[in-house]
Amino acid sequence: MTSGDTTGGGTHSDLDALLDAALRIAKQNVRMASSFDPFVLVTGSDGRMLSAEIDRSELAKHPESEELVDAALTQLRGLTASVRATALTLAARLAKERSDAIEVRLEHRDGTALLVLVPYRRPKFGGNVDFGEATTFRGIPEVWT
Repeated sequence: MTSGDTTGGGTHSDLDALLDAALRIAKQNVRMASSFDPFVLVTGSDGRMLSAEIDRSELAKHPESEELVDAALTQLRGLTASVRATALTLAARLAKERSDAIEVRLEHRDGTALLVLVPYRRPKFGGNVDFGEATTFRGIPEVWT
């Protein structure tokens, strides 16, 4: 997150832990494949971080990313009584920068919502993926609405 962050201590540590884990998983996915499906991490009321599987039972065989995001948000809204923070991570495209990015939508039950973008570029011929700096924005609450 940013150094000028004004979230409370517990909120800050919950969101930082989720962000670190989400970026670690997403970067690993990017290194191994050209893209990745959205995924969800949550911090339970007891403080444990858990991975939540997105329910695909109502979706087509090969759902679009936005359909998975909508399904994930619906599921997360149903978990608000038992979790205190969420991270929805997906592959994004930054049109202006002409770059792919990892997008992490963080939300805490205290009302804090953040959007973190990490641009990346793939080498044309072999080599390592080049990850840019994370940029944090104020997000729009989508889980605790």
